Amino acid sequence: MSGAACASIAPPRALTHRRALGNFKRDALYAERAAVPVPARNARYRGTFSRNLTTCSADLGSDPLPRGRDISTWALSRRAWATVTDLGSTLPPLLPWAAERVATWQEAWQKASALASNMPIAVVDLMPVEGQESENKSPFETEFGAYIYDKGYRQLFRALGYPGADAEAALALVKINRPEGDSSEGRICLDLSCGPGIITTRLASSLCGYEILVASDVSEAMTRRAAEQLDAVSARSTIRPEPGAAPLPNFAAVRADVASMPFGDSSVDAVHCSAGAHCWPDPMDGLREVERILKPGGIFVTSTVVLAPPIREKYIKGGDCTDAESYDDKVRTMNTPFWDTESVVAMLQKAGLKGVEIVKEDKCFVMIAARKP
Repeated sequence: MSGAACASIAPPRALTHRRALGNFKRDALYAERAAVPVPARNARYRGTFSRNLTTCSADLGSDPLPRGRDISTWALSRRAWATVTDLGSTLPPLLPWAAERVATWQEAWQKASALASNMPIAVVDLMPVEGQESENKSPFETEFGAYIYDKGYRQLFRALGYPGADAEAALALVKINRPEGDSSEGRICLDLSCGPGIITTRLASSLCGYEILVASDVSEAMTRRAAEQLDAVSARSTIRPEPGAAPLPNFAAVRADVASMPFGDSSVDAVHCSAGAHCWPDPMDGLREVERILKPGGIFVTSTVVLAPPIREKYIKGGDCTDAESYDDKVRTMNTPFWDTESVVAMLQKAGLKGVEIVKEDKCFVMIAARKP
């Protein structure tokens, strides 16, 4: 098992890495003109082509290499990891509607697997409606917004008490990682509301006892950036492997709505969510979905934000609200803090999770772990 063994797909209308697509177009033109092996132009997108794209197209018995603007569509339908021929092998068990959608891409996937050895992770669109725009779209759901969130905005969370990405991931891994020696076969960890992959990549590098790590977000741009970051993790482990380091899990990236996830009942072993629950349109809907997809005994680790005590006191003195229930009814909206830690614990319990444990609190930051009974 290694990061190089991971697979994902970019079927028609699924999401793509635009930079990789640009490389495909440039390399395809080069191959058509020079008929020589084509190197991958960007180190982030690992590997080299073993044959030029013109030859591959002929070998597949498909249409000849197109010219001009059609090249991007042609390349998109054939991007793949050659080592994996079963598209579903790096995805959790899916609900029927999602499995049916993935099945429609399987034939193209198998043909694509003969094209190239190592290609970047793409994002499988498993929103309830393929290509669906998310509701209440924020500026961070653009490609530029995802970049800004990754490079600067998230760092502002330190003022709220967040311990920093490395420390936060380490706290979560204490709860998520399996005991040393446990078999990882078939075990799946889902990083929900993964954003641009800030915590995802840190989980990927130190995850123990899991065969697959899935990054998932409702935002197209965020999920794509997370996939790019996971590509970089795999590239580093291949180019500069650390002596004695455990093999990486397989990676997958799925665009999905937290209130209507495509994964089957009791299909994943662990769910992690950093700074996400307070951003969901209806947190209870998302938490019920988390409980549904977790296997019995599976763990959920989440970090979120709550009101600072002075702010709560201000609301109480002003008569606006006196507790979590009145705050949720009158004041709280999406992307704003929860009332307090106890209210977050109560939501997890209401969703059916047990053994709720407060891992860490600092200012407005709280990390909580719970299990499905």
